[in-house]
Amino acid sequence: MVLLVIMTGCKKRDITAKGPTDVRIHNQTGQTLEEVTVTVTDDPAYLKRVHNYGTVIPGGYTEYFRFDIAHTEADITVRIGEVNYSTPATQFDYLTYIGPDRITYRLTIADPGNRVLNIDTVIEEPIDDL
Repeated sequence: MVLLVIMTGCKKRDITAKGPTDVRIHNQTGQTLEEVTVTVTDDPAYLKRVHNYGTVIPGGYTEYFRFDIAHTEADITVRIGEVNYSTPATQFDYLTYIGPDRITYRLTIADPGNRVLNIDTVIEEPIDDL
């Protein structure tokens, strides 16, 4: 009887090994980034998979946004002045999920001639408010 009360009295947390994941952007390009859009998966089964962070000043951080899932790589597009930059296209099928953590995608310019961004992923801490 006690086991039944314990099992039914506990609230199930709404997390899986896949997420959610809180993601923020750190702009290390030295340029103002506008229209910073992050896509963390191409799987339409996830509702929170694309987010526009708006403008990020040089050296600046965005607020965290909670995605259903995230990987160590993402598809990120930005505008610098009148020029669009992006990360290389991501093959999400082959990536490992990060899980219920807070992470930062650090953006740098990898190839200015071809307008390619580089992304470094830093896992900051576990999400503690689930």
